[in-house]
Amino acid sequence: MAGDELYNRQAELGIRILHNCRNELYGYFPYLDGAFASVTGCASRETGRMGTEGNFFYFSPEYLLRAYAENPWAVCRGYLHMLLHCVYLHLFRESEYEERWWNLACDIAVELVIERENVGRLALDANSVSIPASSSESSPVSSCELNSVREECFQRMAGNTGSAEMIYSMLKKDVFPYSMEEMEAAFVFDDHSFWKRSHEQGKAAKTKQKWERILAYTGQNKQEQKQRAGTKKGAVQEAAGKLGKSKYDYRKFLKQFAAPREEVELDSESFDYIFYNYGMEHYGNMPLIEPLEYKEVNKLEELVIAIDTSGSCSTETVRQFLSETYEILSAKENFFKKMKVFLIQCDCYVQDVMVIRSEEEWKACSKNIKIQGRGGTDFRPVFRYIQELKEKKELRRLKALIYFTDGDGIYPRCKPDYETAFVFLKESAKMDLVPPWGIRLLTG
Repeated sequence: MAGDELYNRQAELGIRILHNCRNELYGYFPYLDGAFASVTGCASRETGRMGTEGNFFYFSPEYLLRAYAENPWAVCRGYLHMLLHCVYLHLFRESEYEERWWNLACDIAVELVIERENVGRLALDANSVSIPASSSESSPVSSCELNSVREECFQRMAGNTGSAEMIYSMLKKDVFPYSMEEMEAAFVFDDHSFWKRSHEQGKAAKTKQKWERILAYTGQNKQEQKQRAGTKKGAVQEAAGKLGKSKYDYRKFLKQFAAPREEVELDSESFDYIFYNYGMEHYGNMPLIEPLEYKEVNKLEELVIAIDTSGSCSTETVRQFLSETYEILSAKENFFKKMKVFLIQCDCYVQDVMVIRSEEEWKACSKNIKIQGRGGTDFRPVFRYIQELKEKKELRRLKALIYFTDGDGIYPRCKPDYETAFVFLKESAKMDLVPPWGIRLLTG
C-alpha cells in the first residue's frame, strides 16, 4: 500500500475513533452536546500527538491508532481533556500569561475537572493520560510515580477553585513540590501549539465567540436528559405544591429556623419599672430590681448561601442573587453580632468560598467579589462541602441552606439534615426539577 494511501486509511480510522470517543463520552456528559457538535477530527502531519484550535481535533494518525490500541479510554479521556480546554476558553489566554506556565495550568485544571467528575472508566492511571508521541520519548519520572505527582498536586489544590488562573498563580509561587518537567509528564496530553497558531491566523476572536455561545448554551438541554434518567418522577410529585408569584419575605423564611440564645443587651421588655421606681423613692438610689443585662433572642446563628455560577446563569442573574443575599445579611434582627455565613460559588464543583462573620466583612466581600465558574450545573458539591464543614465542626447549628439558581442541574438524591431552599428569580418549568424535599421560592 502506497504511503499516501496508508496515511488516508489511517486518517479515516482515526476519525472513526474520535467519533467513538464522542459517543462514549456523550453518555456521561449529555449537557455538553453543543460542545461535542462543534469540533470534528482532522488528520494532520503538523503534530505527532493531538491538538485543537477550537474548530478541529488535529491528530497524527499513527499516534492515535497506537494510543487507542493500547488504551481506548485513555484516548476518550484525552478527547474530553481537549474539549474542556475549549469549553473553559483556555485557548484564548490573555497576553500577560507566560505560555509554558499557562499551558501547564490549563492541563492541570481540566484534569482536575475530570477527576472530580469521578467517572469510573475515565479514572485512569496517570501514565495513560500522558501518552508519548513516539517510542523514543522518555519521561522524567517513572510511570508508577506519575500517579503520586498527580495526587499530590490535587491535594495541594484542595479548597481552591481549581481554575486555570488560580493554578497558574500557584505554579508561579512554586506551591507544588515538583519540577515543571515532572508535572508536564503527569498532566500534558495535547499539543498546544495549535492555540498559538489560531492567534497568528487571526481566527481566535471568531472561535472564542463560538465557544462563549456554547458555554452559555450548556445546561439548557439538561432537563430533558434528567427526565430520561428518572428525575421527572420526583418533580411531578413536587409540582402539586402551588408557588406564590409575589415577592417572598426571606426574613419570614429564616425566622422559622432561628435558635434561641442569650445576648448581652438590656432586656427592656422584661424590666419592671414599678419596683425600680419604688426602690429609688423609698431607699435612696437603691433600686429593688435592675434591668437584665442580657436577653433571650431568636436569631439565625449559621447560614450557607450558595450561588449557581454555571454557564446557564447570566451575570445579571448572579448580581440579582447577590442583591437578595445582601438584603438577608443586612437584616440585623436575623443574625447575632458575630454571625457566620458561608457564601459559596459553585457550577459543577465548588469554585469559591467566603466566610462572613460581620456586616462589615460582607460589604467588603461584595465590593471585591468575582464570579467564578461558568461550567455545567451540579448542586451536589455544595452539599458535600457542607458535610465536610460539619465533620470539621466548622458548622455546628446549621438550620438552612439557600441556593440561588436557575434550577437546571444535578440534585442530591437524599434530603440533608437541614432545610434547603432553591430560590428562583422567576417562575419557570425548571422549578419542577427540584426534588420533593427541596423548598422552591420565588424572589419576584
